[in-house]
Amino acid sequence: MRGKELTKYLRQSLQRGLEPETKLEETVRLCTEIMREQGFAQSMQEEPRTGFARYLSDIFRFEGLPVLGLQAMALLIVCVAIYTAAGVPKYIPVFMPLLVLAVMPVMFRCQYYGMSEIEAATRASGSQIVLAKLVLAGAANIVCMTVFIVFEINLRNSCREIGQIILYCLVPYLVCMAGMLRLIRRRRRESIQLCTIITLGSCVCWGIFARDLPWLYEASAFGIWIVAFLFFAAFFIKEIYFIITIRKEGKMYGIIA
Repeated sequence: MRGKELTKYLRQSLQRGLEPETKLEETVRLCTEIMREQGFAQSMQEEPRTGFARYLSDIFRFEGLPVLGLQAMALLIVCVAIYTAAGVPKYIPVFMPLLVLAVMPVMFRCQYYGMSEIEAATRASGSQIVLAKLVLAGAANIVCMTVFIVFEINLRNSCREIGQIILYCLVPYLVCMAGMLRLIRRRRRESIQLCTIITLGSCVCWGIFARDLPWLYEASAFGIWIVAFLFFAAFFIKEIYFIITIRKEGKMYGIIA
């Protein structure tokens, strides 16, 4: 029985002046029939979970402009700072964490507004949401790093240290991204503040290294940067693989804060 039929029946019942108990019993019976019919239809045809490609396009439509805008601002700050420092490579790691800081508003949006429970109830799994945001943020970061590397090469007018420049960009970036993913998985309410402290603290630490440990940026220390890159890249890839694995199971990435 449809909703229109139920409405018609109730109107007729009110016009005939049936007893309240009789009308109540009949209404309960009709509502039970409707619920059974709807339950049967839903069991016969369940809506599929939102696909990753479709959800990624939705994320890009709603979050793409803020991410690209913040990344452009971060890139401008980095380029101006490096230009002021006359393109000295050892100062590159000091500003790379700013690219991670620029994606924090998107990555921590649900925790900031206390929407973790609603996010967990959506047709797109919680891990799929995090993965889509990571893809969007990572694509923007890669573009910004590429532009910055080209800027640095033109500033120095030499490609001789391009390997070191790439490592100087990637190692600080992976350190901060690994820390951010760890905080997202834990999903504590103070994660935003902690991630901000870690990111800005990383800038300070790299600045101290550039000032007090100049040997760390010499050619002889190239192996140390490679080891650091492999270590944090392995952790980052392992975390991404974990997100992809639980995405297939429709689980949240972390706990609900």
